[in-house]
Amino acid sequence: MMPLKMRVLFRFLGRRAVVPLAQCVHYGAFRYGRGEPHPYETYARKIVSEGDRGAARAWLVEFLRHYRPRNFGEALGVELGGKHGLWHYPWARRVPADDGWFVDPLGYPDIITQFCEEGIPWFRIEQEFFWLERAIFSIRRNGFLEDRYNGITARKLVQADGAEVFLVLDGNHRVSALAALGHDTVPLHYLPVATVRERAVQSWTQVRAGRYTEADARAVLRAYFIGNARWRTTDTPAPLLECPPSESVVPP
Repeated sequence: MMPLKMRVLFRFLGRRAVVPLAQCVHYGAFRYGRGEPHPYETYARKIVSEGDRGAARAWLVEFLRHYRPRNFGEALGVELGGKHGLWHYPWARRVPADDGWFVDPLGYPDIITQFCEEGIPWFRIEQEFFWLERAIFSIRRNGFLEDRYNGITARKLVQADGAEVFLVLDGNHRVSALAALGHDTVPLHYLPVATVRERAVQSWTQVRAGRYTEADARAVLRAYFIGNARWRTTDTPAPLLECPPSESVVPP
């Protein structure tokens, strides 16, 4: 969930927009609404279209065990000249103090974007099952109930040619459910003042600081427009911690 400070900013300064779902993209450059591999949307589509919970869960477990990027280029499926830390965006005023990898498997909040050498706690995977299936159930039963104070939030990215995408900051499970249920558009909020424009690449904070070359900075932005087909970053699957021995969705 988005921090309170950011929710307040979106409440007072955010702009509402209804955008094509296919213009939305996940942190890892996995695009929505295009039938491409996507950790959340593929899961949701298997639940909705195939009605096969076992296959859906096996897919997500396989994804999580093999999407283990060591740097930002690996995370986005692009080649970068520098080995930038995970989610060290070239336009960010401050980059994370960590590189996205943690010692304690209980010490980080998101198993899709943060990682641990020791492995993945099984209960965290079950949380993903729950959040995704709850979103599907809720939208099926009640429709999409837009919440002004805790809705889907995004950052607008604009390429040099004027093309736009929306990087979903909060609400990825709900966007996935909407996609799986056949919605073509999604209502969201974004901060106009935080829009990232490729034409302004020379003024991006990490470029000015010399931490990013312009070429790498542009490659990061453009990854969100071309998508990520290279989600399998390792052939060695992550260990599953405290996994029930009889759990049927664990691949052999």
